Amino acid sequence: MRLFLISDIHGNDNFDSIKDKIAESDLVLCAGDFTMFLPTEEGLRVAEKLASLNPATYMVCGNCDTPDLDDLLVSKGLSIQGRSVTFSKGSERYTLAGIGGSLHTPRPTPNTWSENDLVKVLALFEPAPDIIISHQPPYGAGDTVMKTLHVGSKELARYLRNFSPILCLSGHIHEASGIFKIGQTTVVNPGSWREGHYATAVISGRECTVTLY
Repeated sequence: MRLFLISDIHGNDNFDSIKDKIAESDLVLCAGDFTMFLPTEEGLRVAEKLASLNPATYMVCGNCDTPDLDDLLVSKGLSIQGRSVTFSKGSERYTLAGIGGSLHTPRPTPNTWSENDLVKVLALFEPAPDIIISHQPPYGAGDTVMKTLHVGSKELARYLRNFSPILCLSGHIHEASGIFKIGQTTVVNPGSWREGHYATAVISGRECTVTLY
């Protein structure tokens, strides 16, 4: 199964250079931040423009998006915030789950939560998902600021070690893009699409191969 992975759009809705790759993918996953603190309506416009390129698009919001945007995207069947969905292609069948927003940030942003809040969301995922979309990266994987400071979620990292999803797509920390491992889970922070970055992945069974752009 071929996946297209994107995050931190921050208003860059010019998808012309990637629209063919998006259309050819079996599954498109977006880890949020559709705008940079703009109104809900603008975030919805950007999210729907992305989703129009492939009907198999699933997403969550980021910390720069409004909580109202999450509610709208859930109502339209695009956001998988706090819930699981199943995606099938032929004999392949995968469960996806989503976590929007981020841990509290030094500068207040509209959509944040605590580690305790996250524990409650993770408890909703039954059965344990094969793929997680989380705007917030897990601790120790794609979460480094100022070169050495890890700001990821320890509860998410613990969940990955305990339940071993195949893939976790994250974002949020633009400068910490890369491909990482936590236990058996491949963690991908593709970097910010506002800066032209994205990733693709191929999943076959539990094997996951990722390419960064």
